[in-house]
Amino acid sequence: GLLGNVVSGVVFLNTHLRMRSSSYYLAALSATDFSFLLMLLLVWLNSNAGVQVFNKNGWCQVLVYISSVCGFLSSWLIVAFTVERFIAVQYPLHRPRMCTVARAKAIVCCLVVFALILHSYSFVTAGLVKQYDGSEVCHMLEDYRETMRIMNIVDCLVSLIIPLILITSMNSMIGRNFLKFRRHFKQNPEIRTSMEGLGMERSDINLQHIHVSNNI
Repeated sequence: GLLGNVVSGVVFLNTHLRMRSSSYYLAALSATDFSFLLMLLLVWLNSNAGVQVFNKNGWCQVLVYISSVCGFLSSWLIVAFTVERFIAVQYPLHRPRMCTVARAKAIVCCLVVFALILHSYSFVTAGLVKQYDGSEVCHMLEDYRETMRIMNIVDCLVSLIIPLILITSMNSMIGRNFLKFRRHFKQNPEIRTSMEGLGMERSDINLQHIHVSNNI
C-alpha cells in the first residue's frame, strides 16, 4: 500500500495526467492513504517490534491527529472525485468550465485546511494513560470521555454516513445515465453510423454526443 500510493502520486502529478483536474483529487487521495498507512505502521511497530513511538507523549497526540485527519480526507476526496465524474456524465458540455485544474487544487486545499482545524481537538483529548501494571499507553483521556462520545458521533456522521450517502446517490445517477445512453444508442443506429463515419472508436463516444444529437 505504501509503495502503491507513492507510485500513484508520481504518475498523477508527473505525467500527462496532471492536465486533468481529477488527477489532483486522486493524487491527494494517494498522499492521504500513504500517511494513514504510515501511522498504522508505527502503531504496528510499537506493538510487534518494540519500537516505542506510539506510546510516547507528543507522538501519541500527533499520530492520533494525523490518523483522524487522513480518515476524514479519504472520504471527502472520494466525494469530490465522484462529484466531478457526476458533472462529466450529467452535464458534459459544462465540464470544461466547471472541472478545472485550478478549482480542483482549491477544493483539495480547502478540504485539507478544514480537516486540520476540525480534528485539532485530538491534541487535547488524547494522551498517555497509566495501566494497572504501571505502563503508559496512548489512549483517550478519562476527563474527556463524554466529550469524545459526542465527537465520535459527529465524526461518524461527517466522515462516514454523509459521504456514503453522497457517493451512493451520485454513482446511482451516473449508472442510470449510462443505461439511458446505452438504450438510446441501441435505438438510434444512425448515431453509431455517424461516429464510425468520423473514424471514432466506441470508447471515444461519451454522453456529450447524445446531448448534442438531442439538441439537433
